[in-house]
Amino acid sequence: MDLTKLDLTVLKALVSKELEEVKEQGENFKIVNSPVLSSISRTKETDLQFLATEAKYVEFLEELERKL
Repeated sequence: MDLTKLDLTVLKALVSKELEEVKEQGENFKIVNSPVLSSISRTKETDLQFLATEAKYVEFLEELERKL
């Protein structure tokens, strides 16, 4: 699937907002393994390591933001 420039712009804004909120909440931030993420994990046959800790999630979001 190819993303348009608009898709990438919106996605980057969403990732930036999520990253801002995670950092703002600090220790109060809770990672929830939702059914949606679980289904992605099963279909892609990948382990979503970024759900293990807040630090890994922040690292994942920062890397994704750089790629966008």
